[in-house]
Amino acid sequence: MSKLETLWKPHEGKQNISLQYRVFELLYGGARGGGKTSAGIAWLLIDIENPKYRGLVIRKNSDDLSDWMDRARAIYVPLGANIVGKPAEIRFPNGAIIRTGHLNDENAYEKYQGHEYHRMLIEELTQIPNEENYLKLISSCRSTVVGLKPRIFLTANPGGRGHEWVKRRFISIAPPMTVFKDNITGRGRIYIP
Repeated sequence: MSKLETLWKPHEGKQNISLQYRVFELLYGGARGGGKTSAGIAWLLIDIENPKYRGLVIRKNSDDLSDWMDRARAIYVPLGANIVGKPAEIRFPNGAIIRTGHLNDENAYEKYQGHEYHRMLIEELTQIPNEENYLKLISSCRSTVVGLKPRIFLTANPGGRGHEWVKRRFISIAPPMTVFKDNITGRGRIYIP
């Protein structure tokens, strides 16, 4: 049994399934209480053993990060992580890092440009008002590190300013739990309700 398994185990069903897919974009959506945030916290640990690993967690505003950090701290600190700064940076003993950030203002999307993040977790995707801002943000999810493929884990509740574009991009394109291959990028994306 891994150390993570002693701290947290996924629920059987959709939470467990969400951790099995290896596609570029995975949207885990649905009503509150389905375990989306916990799954995202665990998902960020995939490939954490690589010292060059860099992850990014995004919430709409910095106040929302405090609850996420409380939940993440319960898993990451027992695994040896040190948490510093504000917004928080989670540093693992081997050199792997997970950063946190927010989208408080219209220009916030630009502060991530030029960065390289192998994993990106965006909480409450429908709070991003338009697909253009989303695409700006995820342009930083890329990799020049052998063995680290870029991936994005998204959570969403129904509603929000971006509900329509999220529905078009993830829900209307294919049946739930079916990988859709983007015609332009060739990358896969999936919606797990």
